[in-house]
Amino acid sequence: MALAPDNAPWYRRFRMLLIVYLLGLVFGGREFLMARSGSQVDPGSEEWSRMAEVIAELNPADADTDFLVAMEALQEGDEARYIEFMESALAKGVKHNNLLLAEYAHHLIRIQAPFENIDIALNTWRKNHQLSFEIVTLPLGQGPSSTQDYDAIRRELDALDWIYKWEFQEPSAESPQWVLFFQFEPAREAVIREVIEAISILGLPPEARSRLRVRCTSWNDCQSQTR
Repeated sequence: MALAPDNAPWYRRFRMLLIVYLLGLVFGGREFLMARSGSQVDPGSEEWSRMAEVIAELNPADADTDFLVAMEALQEGDEARYIEFMESALAKGVKHNNLLLAEYAHHLIRIQAPFENIDIALNTWRKNHQLSFEIVTLPLGQGPSSTQDYDAIRRELDALDWIYKWEFQEPSAESPQWVLFFQFEPAREAVIREVIEAISILGLPPEARSRLRVRCTSWNDCQSQTR
């Protein structure tokens, strides 16, 4: 990257420093206000739009700008624009923005994208933030309805050496469906298909779970096989 000449205006010579400082100020201030007032600056809100405008003016070609615009588009229900700007950010080789990498992986899970696309997103996130303890959230169509069901899923998930920890969240008024939370081992490749197969063991009769397993080629194409 070319350096600014010595006679360049101060704001050009320290442009990157200013951008980093502004991002820290914006997100740090946001966290402080949330802690003080219990409120949240949501994508799509007036506050978020102003933040995106300021950062876009300072550095319109930056991946962080694409991320802010993408999140605003998602909140407004414009999925095509969301994908456009998220993919634009990722195409720039973004590595530092943990929120961006995590959000894109979760979005692909939410829309049930092809397994290989989700794996790429998860592993890009994992490789660039190996010390992060962020949790992957997987909404489920059904969860364990008995101790027998829970034990069956536990056996399947515990056999996946790339998963570090996992737990279920039961349906509630705030979240009306089952959710699986899990963390992955930094040194191992994430394979989302294996999680879907582990959860799909509930589709087999209890008496057959010890001799059969589930293999999936997509979210909607899973078949039982002999172990």
